[in-house]
Amino acid sequence: MWWLLIWACLLVFAGVYLGARAWGLWGQTKELGSELVIAQQRLDDVQGQLDVLGERISRPEELAVLSDPAVVRKERERASKAARRARRQRRGGSHPAWVKHVD
Repeated sequence: MWWLLIWACLLVFAGVYLGARAWGLWGQTKELGSELVIAQQRLDDVQGQLDVLGERISRPEELAVLSDPAVVRKERERASKAARRARRQRRGGSHPAWVKHVD
C-alpha cells in the first residue's frame, strides 16, 4: 500500500516538473517568434534601402587581376606620371624662384 502512495507522489511530482518546464519552453518559443517577426521587419526595411541605394551605385570596374597585364601596366604608369606631375606642381609653389626648374 505504501509503495502505491510513493509511486503516485513520484508521478505527480514528475508531472508538475515536466509541466513547469513545458510552460517555460512555451513562453520562450513565443518570445522567439516575436523577436523573429521584429528581425524580419528590420531586414525588410534594410533590404528596401539597399535596393534604393543599389540603383544609385554604379558597377565597380573590372578587377586588375582579371584584366590584361599590359593594359593594367600602362594605366599604372599613366597614373604614376600624373601623380608625379601633380606633386611637382604642388612642390613648385613652395620652392624659392632660383630652385624652380625652367624649361
